Parts: sequence; structure tokens; C-alpha cells
Amino acid sequence: MTDRIRQLLVNYPEVYLAVWEKLRPILEEAETRDKLYGRKIELPTPPVCAARPEVKINVHNDEMVDSYSWLKDRENEEVLKYIQDENQYAIAALSHTEPLQKLLYNEFVSRLDADEESARVTLSDGWSYYSKSQVGLEYRLHCRSIINPHGFEEEQVYLDENEIAQSPEFKDASYFRVGFLRHSPDCRVLAYGVDGLGNERFTTFFKDVETGEPMEDRLLSIYENLEFSSCGRFVYYLTLVPETERAYRLYRHVLGAPVDQDQLLYEEKDEMFCLTMTKSGDGKFIMINSAAQVTSETLFLHADAENDARPHVIMPRKEGITYSAESHDGEYFFVLTNENSKNNWLFRTPAPKRHSPPLDLIALRETVIPHRDFVLIEDFQVRRRHLVVFERSNCHQNVRVIELAPAGDSNPEHRPEAPPCSIGLKPNPFDKYHYISLPETVYSLLPESINEEVSNLSKMTLFDTNVLRFTYSSLVQPRQVMDYNMDSRETFVVHTEKVAGTPIYDTSNYEQLRLFSTGIDGTAVPMSIVYRKDLIGQGGKGLDANPCLLYSYGAYGSCTDPVFSTQRLSLLDRGFIYAIAHVRGGSDMGMGWYEEGKLGKKPNTFLDFISCAEYLIKEGYTSSEKLAIYGRSAGGLMIGSVVNMRPDLFKTALTEVPFVDALNTMLDSSIPWTAFEWEEWGNPEDPEIYRIMKQYCPYTNVRPQRYPNMLVLGGMNDPRVAFFEPLKWVAKLRSCWPPQGTPLLLGSNEDGENSGSSRRGHTGDVSHDDRMLLLRIEEVGHGGSSGQYAYLEDLAFEYAFLISTLQAPVFRIDKEDESNRTEPLTPSTIRRKKGVFANERLSEMESRGGLGIETDHGQPFISESEGNDVRSADATRIRTSTTQGGTRHSWFGALKPGGEESSGSQGNNSNIQNRRRSTTLLEFSEKGTKQNGKPAPPSQGPRAQSRLTEWIANFF
Repeated sequence: MTDRIRQLLVNYPEVYLAVWEKLRPILEEAETRDKLYGRKIELPTPPVCAARPEVKINVHNDEMVDSYSWLKDRENEEVLKYIQDENQYAIAALSHTEPLQKLLYNEFVSRLDADEESARVTLSDGWSYYSKSQVGLEYRLHCRSIINPHGFEEEQVYLDENEIAQSPEFKDASYFRVGFLRHSPDCRVLAYGVDGLGNERFTTFFKDVETGEPMEDRLLSIYENLEFSSCGRFVYYLTLVPETERAYRLYRHVLGAPVDQDQLLYEEKDEMFCLTMTKSGDGKFIMINSAAQVTSETLFLHADAENDARPHVIMPRKEGITYSAESHDGEYFFVLTNENSKNNWLFRTPAPKRHSPPLDLIALRETVIPHRDFVLIEDFQVRRRHLVVFERSNCHQNVRVIELAPAGDSNPEHRPEAPPCSIGLKPNPFDKYHYISLPETVYSLLPESINEEVSNLSKMTLFDTNVLRFTYSSLVQPRQVMDYNMDSRETFVVHTEKVAGTPIYDTSNYEQLRLFSTGIDGTAVPMSIVYRKDLIGQGGKGLDANPCLLYSYGAYGSCTDPVFSTQRLSLLDRGFIYAIAHVRGGSDMGMGWYEEGKLGKKPNTFLDFISCAEYLIKEGYTSSEKLAIYGRSAGGLMIGSVVNMRPDLFKTALTEVPFVDALNTMLDSSIPWTAFEWEEWGNPEDPEIYRIMKQYCPYTNVRPQRYPNMLVLGGMNDPRVAFFEPLKWVAKLRSCWPPQGTPLLLGSNEDGENSGSSRRGHTGDVSHDDRMLLLRIEEVGHGGSSGQYAYLEDLAFEYAFLISTLQAPVFRIDKEDESNRTEPLTPSTIRRKKGVFANERLSEMESRGGLGIETDHGQPFISESEGNDVRSADATRIRTSTTQGGTRHSWFGALKPGGEESSGSQGNNSNIQNRRRSTTLLEFSEKGTKQNGKPAPPSQGPRAQSRLTEWIANFF
């Protein structure tokens, strides 16, 4: 039977669906055996990190023992070797999912829009500016077009990010990202910043757009905010404090002049404050904001200043008060502040004239929108005749449009007619407004284009119009850039994110909901969820429940908005439910919601997340056997805390760049930004903050217990969360992890007591501990890989981890496959219908015959190359190509003539993988067993060679 299966799969890959019918009884039998007896999973031997205890007595006279503090030294060869060992172990432990990773990657690529381009913006030079991606290219092309005298569209590519990435300066860089682009007001000069390390420090280049020639000016290691003066001769930029990401100095550069002659205009000396900069929407001012966590101050300077360029303060900073300002044609400042309020209020005050006597702007202000207890004003924009206010209430975003009289126009006939008011009351000039109607109840709205360059260009052109441009999305609606006419109240879609490939994406196949769980203190905690309608289970339990991925962030008042993802379809089409927990610590329900999840109330964030997970299980959406959780950065702290608190509640945890060593970091004032972060987490020198932080800090509270499967990702060049935080955490977790293959008594906890939450089978069944603890730390920054294909490779690895550990279907479930179904569709029904194809068998076939995963009209199938007739990747399907010179290319490998393995560029640390990018799809297909340009480890562990018994037993 096994030989017959082998031949069917190798010789007739295009009819694999028929093979599943023959495999079905075998799979069902294996599933039954899996439930009754458990299964033994062989994993490679994990790396061992030496514990070297370091003892300190803190300010509370507590003895703190840190056995892995030595891992903070990035120059230590032992540290680099341990990182390399962890990276190789992670790849080896998931080597059985490599075909699944390639299948997922192929699905991601198939959905890419081959003709994707951003919304267009027409500037004063008559050209329409936009950017676009092309199949096979990692990075974007920045273009402009114009209708020539013959009536045809003429296109110019004025910046090709791919050419820059392949230039000598960045070709061997460990990371590459074009972070910002700025156009001079006359559209002739382009400034663009490149990050070549991932540390968010940009080298800025200048280019003459008309001639296409680079300019000699270059600014090194600056912040991402840069603005041109009105005349275009001057450039304003910010520099950073060495070794931190705190922008603290404002300079003015004269194009064509030496950089060492640049003029220092302002320096922020308080280390708690960081500078940001933008140009006002009317182009009149350069606005500089100096902000700490709970206090801010805004300065302005005239954008047309020649010799008198110096910043002026709008309102002096005051502890606990934040504000931001925008100009209305140089006549007024509209100011958003939290002064004496929680959810912000908006006022207007005259803008000082150049060389005019000082004004008391506080005394002259007039209220535009007062504070409201249950409505948060998040942001606002100003047009000549409109004020646009972005609000949030009860986890919903709203847009208020207020009619304005043109600035400086004192004619009362030109003022908008206010609604009728009571006798004797003065009409409020801001009372004539309306709200924009939005089509869904669960959605996300961004007050600009999602494209950074287009957003900046739009800002240059929209002030004198009645148009509001914003980006709309939901969990089922791809992103749309919309232009809203504020006079006619009509909406025009100027750009829609396209979902390519087959099956054709249909929003009606998916459903999104807003749910509310009840927190431990009785607080209603909102959730947003999405799933495919025909794959939602009917209250299945255990392995019969839907797999679910629960995500949240919950810090800094940041909202976790429900947005669409084409890659997420690969989970939804496998029966996943995707859920967002809008926990306290974000401002999804207003600033009060944020304050209930910070400082001494930080544990509310974790308890809310646990309540959401329990709700999803209780209501039958999923089970603890099928629940995965995800969070990154400060959200990684949440993940680390909840797996310490309730490890039994989750099967799998995925976290990226997690901030997990909170107690040690917050106690070390020598670390840059520590004092700044005290406003969010609290200063642990305070006994009460210390007590609370000590209870929830993930690293501090690691202890021997049955943790879920865990994949932890970090970045060597991350300026926000140091690489050693996830590294130390995993090292400590691994010291508490039982040896691979440790027998476990199912239905009992590790102390032998009944846990009440059996993972499979009955109490007393014997299984083996097959949980994974994986770590990858790569040469990237806080945001991970920057190229679109490198990002998809990383995501395929993460999705494969989720699918494999949750035992979800390997192949997506096509809707037509279930047309004759009469029974409720639960995950076990899916496994019977489609079959669950374990990846060890694919791996073995790959090594034997150049097996590849291809697509036929969007449906993946298995193929095998013969000789030089091989497959290479395309965006919508896989096409046949023939190599030359005897080099064999396949989805799984590339060999030079004679069998020598291809080599790639090296990063700064040769022991750490370079995950920067794969410049083209062809390059990806040529990688083979290389790991992003570097040779694979010499051994992939015992799972590298597949066995049929493991293949059948290993369900996804």
C-alpha cells in the first residue's frame, strides 16, 4: 500500500485529490490512534545555554539573580555562537514543514497584484506621482506620468529602490529599506532616506528629478522626518543622540553647501523628550513637536524664512499636558490638547505674524470642540474651508467634517450658516458639521493614504480643495483609498487593494463580528473576529474545534484596528478564526481605557487578554487545543505574561521582538530611554510598581511548567527591543523545558494532579512531550524583513509553525470541495474530506526527486522535475523553464555546475543569518537549502529523513 501511495504521488501529482480519497481511511485510523495513545514527535537536540548567575541587590534590598545577563554582549563569540545554534535548531525543528512553507509562500505570491500601484497625486508640474511594485522585484518603483502632446501617457521611473538595493553601498547590507521620500515644492528635487542596518537611522540622498542625476548632498544618520523650505533651497532635518533613537537636534541644510556648515536651530536638552517634525497642511510653517510620554510642546518656524529661521513656541510645556497644532492659512492655529481633560478637546487661536509683538495665545483661544467623556479626538486636518476631526467612540472610528469660513475673511456672509440656537446665545461658527457615513460596523480608517510618499504628496495639494483622502479597510474589505467631497458628501474610490490568484476573493464568503468578553472585574472587553462562513465549526471541542489565532498589543494607547490582510486568507481558508482583543492599555475605547492598562494597572492588559481567550473557548469558537496567540514588541510582553499565568489555555504562542525583561530593564537607568519608559510602565524604584512589575515580568516569572509551543523572533539591529531580551528569555525557558520525548500523563499536570484540561485522550493516557521552543534572531530591525518577498518567506515560516502545532489542514479548503456536504463542517470533517498531508513525506520525496509544489489555476499540486525541465516561480502560477550550463534549478534548490552549493552575501556578523531580502522570485527559487544567502546547517536533525509512519501520524 505504501509503495502504491508513493507511486501515485510521484507519477500523478495533478490528480492528488483522488489520492486523498485512498489516503482517507489511513488518515482516519492514524487520527484515532493519535487521540487514544498520543504520538511521539522526534525533535533535534536543542542548544544548551550556560547559566552564569549574576547576583545584584536592588534598591529594595531584594536579591536578584540573572543567570543569562552575559548574553547581552553582542561582541562575545559565545553569544553569537548560541544565536547561530538557536537559529539552526529552529530551522531543523521545522524542517518537516518546509514543503508547507513553500506552499504558503506560493499562496502569498499568487495573491500579489502584478499591476499594483498606489493612488496617484497630480502636482503643480502637471505630472501624476505614484509608486508601484512589479512581480519578482523586492522593492518599489517610484514613477510619474503625464499626457504628452500626442495624447499618450508617458511614464518615468524617477526612483527604483531595487537599483539602490543592488548598488555597491547597500548590496551586501544586512538590511535595506527606503524609509521616506520628500519632494521639493517645485517638484524638481527628491530627498530619500535609506536604512541599511535596521536601526532606523537614515542616510539621506538627493536627486534631480528632471535630469535623473544624483546630487552631491548627503545627510548621514538622521531621523526619518525631513522637510523642504518653501523656496526649496533649504532642508530641515533632525539628528539623533548617539546610541539611541532620540531625535534631539533640528538643523537647516543649504542644498549645495557642505554639511559641516549646516545651521543648528534647536536642541532638546531634556532626555525625556524626543523631537518630531512635519510641514503644516497649508505649507506655511515647519512644525516641531517635542514630546515625552505625557507632556509635549509644539514649536513653529516660517517655511519661507531666509535668514530668520528660528523656532517659536506656541504654548510652553506643562507637565501632564500634551498638544499638537495645525495651521489654517497662516492666520490661525487649531490645537488639539488633553489639558484638563482625558479624551482631548480642540481650540483655535491666532497665529503670530512674523516680527509681530508676542501674543497671549492662551487668552485668545476659542473652543472648537469641547471635551466629551466618551468620545476621543484622535487627530484632525485643516482645509481652507473645512476642518476634519477624527474621533473614536466605543471602539468605532468616526469622521466629523466642520465647515469653516476662509481664514482672514471677516465677512459674516461668508461664514457657514450655524444651526438655530436659543434666543440670546451667540451662534457657534463651528456648529455646522456632519459625519461621514461608513458601510460596516467593524472597520478601520486611516486619515491618509497608506503609502507614505503619496500621503505626503497629498498633503501638498489638498489644502485648497474640498477633498478628504483617507484609507478604509476591515477584516474582510481590502484597503481602499477614498476621496470624499466634503461639499457634495460623495465618496470616490481612487484605489483598491487587489487580491489576485484563484479562487477569486469574495468578501461574502467571510464574516466579521464584534464580540464582548467579560473581564475579571466585570469590564466588557471588545473583540473583532473574522472567519470563513462555511468553515466555522458547530461548537466543536478539543481537536474538533476551529483553530484560532488571537492577537493584541495593549500598550502606549495604541489602537489595534481591524484591517485586511491577503496573507491571512491562507489561515482563514484552512478553517482558522482570527481574533483581535482590544484590551486595556490601548485607547480603543478612549484614553480612560489606556490609563486602566498602564503603570500599576498594567495587569489589566493580561487579564483582559485571558478573558478574551476564555470567552472564545466557552462560546465554542475554539478550544485550548486549537488556540494560538500572537503579539509583538510591547504586545510580546503581554504574550510572555499570559503564558506564565495560564499556560494551559493556549496550544501555541508566537511573538516577535518581545519586550520581556521589563524588571531588569526598568531598574537599569543607564539604558537609554529607561526614564522615558517609566511614564508607561512605572518606575520600579517605587515599592508598589516594583511589586506589581515583579509579578508580571515574563523573564522574572519563568518557572518549570507545561508551556505551549513557542516561536520567538528577534532582531540584532533592533533599536527598540534589544536582541538580548528574547535571547535571555528563551535561554531561561529552555532551562525549564523538559527533555524532548519526556513521557506525560495526559489529563494530569506535571505534578501528577488532574488538570481538568486533557490535551487528548483520557486521563491516564501516556503521551510524549513534543512541544517546541524555537528562537530566531536575524540581522533585521524592529520591523523585520523589509522586502516584499523576504517578508513573505518569514511569514510562511511563522504560519507553518502555527498550522503544524495546531494540527490544522495543510491545504486550504476550497469552497467547491464542500458543495455536496450535508454534515456540519468541523475540523475533523475537514480532515476526512480533504486529508491532512503531513510534510515529512513531502520532504522525503523532495530529496529523492526534486519534488516541487506548484499551482494549477491557483490550486496547489505536487510536481517533480526531470532533468532540466524544472519549475520556477511566477506570481499567479508556476511556469516551466529550462536552465542553461547544466545548473539545476528547482523550488527546493540550486546547484552550480559540478554540484557546488551557491553562496550568498554575508551580513556584518557572519554567524547570524542574513534575512534581508531575496531580490527576485528566481533568486528565491535558487536558494534551495540555503538560508537566505547562507549555507544550510550541516545537519537538519533526525527529522530531515522522513519516515512513512511519522508522515501518517503527523497531522496538521
